[in-house]
Amino acid sequence: MNYADLLREGIKSADLSLAQICRRLKNKGINMDRSILSKMQNGKFPPAKDEVNIALAELLGIDDGELRVAAVKHIISPELVKLIKKVG
Repeated sequence: MNYADLLREGIKSADLSLAQICRRLKNKGINMDRSILSKMQNGKFPPAKDEVNIALAELLGIDDGELRVAAVKHIISPELVKLIKKVG
């Protein structure tokens, strides 16, 4: 599953509004605008930074490793993903 799909499914499963998620992130010291969160879940904005993804995963009940890897895969080229798998 790609980053946007994971995020969208996590938001749906958590049954929280985007505003509620942003408030909870703010309580963790992370400022996130709900319009940006909306764009991220719709694939119209690149994935968040790693620290934000860790917090989002915790809030939404998503496996943080899966969300973080999906974020990186979104950013780097498929060729680099293959190389990482080969070397790792």
